[in-house]
Amino acid sequence: MYRNISVVILSCLLILALTGATVAQQSQAAQRINFAPGAISATESGSLTMGGMDRYVLGAEEGQNMTVSVASADNNALLVIYGRDGTVLISDHADASSWSGVLPSTQDYFIDVRAIDGSSADYTLTVTIPPNPPSPPHPSIQRISFAPGTISATVHGSVTPGGYNEYVLKASAGQNMLVRTTAEEQQVAISVVGADGTVLLSSMGGADTFSGDLPSTQDYFIKVEIDGEGFAMYQMTVTVEPLVY
Repeated sequence: MYRNISVVILSCLLILALTGATVAQQSQAAQRINFAPGAISATESGSLTMGGMDRYVLGAEEGQNMTVSVASADNNALLVIYGRDGTVLISDHADASSWSGVLPSTQDYFIDVRAIDGSSADYTLTVTIPPNPPSPPHPSIQRISFAPGTISATVHGSVTPGGYNEYVLKASAGQNMLVRTTAEEQQVAISVVGADGTVLLSSMGGADTFSGDLPSTQDYFIKVEIDGEGFAMYQMTVTVEPLVY
């Protein structure tokens, strides 16, 4: 009887010890990674005992691309990466020593380096996060005006990927408007939208020409975007036929 009690007590102590070790591992303090001024990567080194783990944390923004890799002499270290909100980027089931991807949200991300194969591991951890490219400046809207006695006007400009130029002109209901663009290097696409939100032409179609009767008297906005990669210089001619009574 006493022997059975001793076995139960020892089993309980073992369970408590294992539970305590698990809790200690889960609550392990994380070392924050900071990049040097102007740098886009940082390197950390460490040494893990058998079954050990080091935890790191760093803040990053939604849309940034992060690359993480861990190198060890015996290839016996793996990565686990997850966000503070619980989003798992790579789990221990992947048995991976590297990860690269676009971050889903702005928050702290934790990186666990774990020893595997029941052996110790000396490792080097490298984290790279290039900055997001700056957003193209929003151009001012250029109003198109016809010279006295004319029904058309021509403008010139240039666009790069992600950028656009926007123009506006006022016209009357029933007038026919023709917008025609020609470009060098790359094709451009245009959109035509009324001030009331009416879409006459979407740039999604990649069209560089528009022709149609206007539905109402208001301002009409014409946006010129690049349709492809690279730089494009363009010429755009807008013609609005006078109403015939």
